[in-house]
Amino acid sequence: MFRLTCIELNNGEFAVYINNHYLGSQDASSERLCLGEILEQLSLLPGVEKTTLRSTVPEDDDWCWNDIADRVLPPLSACRDDVTVAALIARLQQYPPDALCMGTFWLEDDFLSLDNSLTEEEIAEAMRICNHSHDAGIGFNWDTLQSAIDRVKGR
Repeated sequence: MFRLTCIELNNGEFAVYINNHYLGSQDASSERLCLGEILEQLSLLPGVEKTTLRSTVPEDDDWCWNDIADRVLPPLSACRDDVTVAALIARLQQYPPDALCMGTFWLEDDFLSLDNSLTEEEIAEAMRICNHSHDAGIGFNWDTLQSAIDRVKGR
């Protein structure tokens, strides 16, 4: 999650920040950043990994960007981004360093200690299952990890 902040001056000028990082500004003459400049600024944020995918223009005249995205982006179930150290760091960076915080995290080795036959993809899927079905009343524990592994393995 990102914190998007707009600082607006009484003369109509404003600046946009994401997680307190300067993205860009617009003056009273309405000069705007182009999408390429926004991409460049966003790529400078901590924890952001920039990827460029290439595709051909669809032959159908009635196409939209989501048609292309559906073709070139991996399905969400194949994404590891939400269960990596980088994702955890990015999530924590939205808060000030002195914010009170408490948490726990589990690593690949923890899953392998329960089932050493797991592949990296199976571990990532088990982590996603744990993450998306988290119950704050139970938390993450060895039983929840094993349950997720069992679902991945079809047991």
